[in-house]
Amino acid sequence: MKENMLVLEMLLKNKIITRQNIAERIDEVKRTKNSILDLLVRDRVITEAEIVLIFHNEWGFEPYDPRKDVLDRCVLPFFSKEQARKHLVFPLNQEDDDQLTVLMADPTDEETLRSVKRIADKRLKILVAEKDCIQNLIGKHYHQKYANQKSADLMKPGESNETTAEPTIITLVNDLIEEGVSRGASDIHVEAFPQKIQVRFRIDGVLKPIGLLNQETWKGVITRLKILGGCDIAEHRHPQDGAFTTTHEQRQIDVRLSIMPTIHGEKVVLRLLDEKKFLISVDDLGFSNEQKQLLQEIIEAPHGMLLVCGPTGSGKSTTLYSLLNGLDPRTQNIITIEDPVEFQMEDINQIQVNEKIGLNFASGLRAILRQDPNVIMVGEIRDEDTAEVAIRAAITGHLVLSTIHTNNAIASINRLMDMKIPLYLLSVALRGVISQKLIKRLCPNCRKKALASEAEKRLLGITDQDIELFYPVGCSLCHGTGYQGRIAVQEVLKITRRIREAIGKGEDYDTIRKVAIEEGLKPIEESLKRHLILGNTSISQGLEILTFENEWHR
Repeated sequence: MKENMLVLEMLLKNKIITRQNIAERIDEVKRTKNSILDLLVRDRVITEAEIVLIFHNEWGFEPYDPRKDVLDRCVLPFFSKEQARKHLVFPLNQEDDDQLTVLMADPTDEETLRSVKRIADKRLKILVAEKDCIQNLIGKHYHQKYANQKSADLMKPGESNETTAEPTIITLVNDLIEEGVSRGASDIHVEAFPQKIQVRFRIDGVLKPIGLLNQETWKGVITRLKILGGCDIAEHRHPQDGAFTTTHEQRQIDVRLSIMPTIHGEKVVLRLLDEKKFLISVDDLGFSNEQKQLLQEIIEAPHGMLLVCGPTGSGKSTTLYSLLNGLDPRTQNIITIEDPVEFQMEDINQIQVNEKIGLNFASGLRAILRQDPNVIMVGEIRDEDTAEVAIRAAITGHLVLSTIHTNNAIASINRLMDMKIPLYLLSVALRGVISQKLIKRLCPNCRKKALASEAEKRLLGITDQDIELFYPVGCSLCHGTGYQGRIAVQEVLKITRRIREAIGKGEDYDTIRKVAIEEGLKPIEESLKRHLILGNTSISQGLEILTFENEWHR
């Protein structure tokens, strides 16, 4: 969003921000060319909804309501995708031949307004909407040809020469990645079957078909991706891995490429690693205030180990990166060893595991200890050797962060016991464990509130009072799903003296869990119930976790 001093003055006038909030960000504005408004939103000083309210209260612009403000796709050609992105404008509908209804993020920006009027060549009815809402609508409705056609036949018949085809393929690959990032996809799948070659995006953990490719286009896409990823374009029989970096809206996107030969041809999966998803504040991870306090106490310890556990795809790496992002690399030597390096961080030394040359977690960790580290992040504890070196690092003056594949916090302790870690070392080294799972977040724009049924109340352990829960509806902002993004539900275990004693004695799972609960551990189902009451997710999303936890601890 461009800097708009008028909006800042209105925010000051309404006492939503202070002049100190502005002064604290002047240097970063000069250094990064971000606007103060963008930085205030990023730092959660204000929300986009509060900015929309300012436009409504001070200038009278009506806020966009997808339930009554209906989209007419016929008006989309008034702006190209590039124009819509550049000016943060989205054409919504046309009430008559002379007037076009558009969404704008900042309708008081005179320069942008003049450009929009010139492009549309119509009288404008302006509705104000949040920046993210407009970007989501642009990403959803300005599809490229591969998403609109049953078969993405991008090359006309007879256009087989290289000069005609190559720019089209390059544009197609760029647009494919751009749309994936815009729609919040974590992965892009391009896969061949006997009757079709399809493209799918993994959004909020679910694969969604996007469109089809024809045979020639598919071959061109594979070749282009191999070139970008530094792979062998002539190799079709062996799996290949690659990586490259691109940008989207002035932020870095790291792309990991995996190519696998199948019986119908090569399947490609692109993992999209978005700075926006990795470098987020701990405040945005879903922890309660009590959990954040525990986490702060753990992370401020001069040495020891903090583990993050959970199943594959539960956001463990994101949590680790958020914790690292909260540390100060200018005064500390922070080193990571990962497989693979998920995201490149400024001022942090990151090491990629390379088994071919003998650089694994254990050997890399031993080398790191000779580099005078303050904080060490180990991507994953997979074996006894890595576990032992990490534990010894934690008791010799280093803060060690790592992940482990277990179902909950107490199971992580038992897993390390099974790895033959000496109990006296484990009890001294371990400072805390975060266990987490991901669930879909309800779309805040269209969720509805209703009284919980008796069955739902029993599931939540509430029988003596009526409670209200939130349920999905579906709107254009969430692509009709009722959900937008995901949120983590966690349990945070801080190792107290009593828990340390139980570990030192080699107590079993049930005994350690009983002691932990007596010491204040709030199980993950309690975190889920809090999110349900707050309206962050729905009971249908939480059902799997509640059922699993009840069976696990029965």
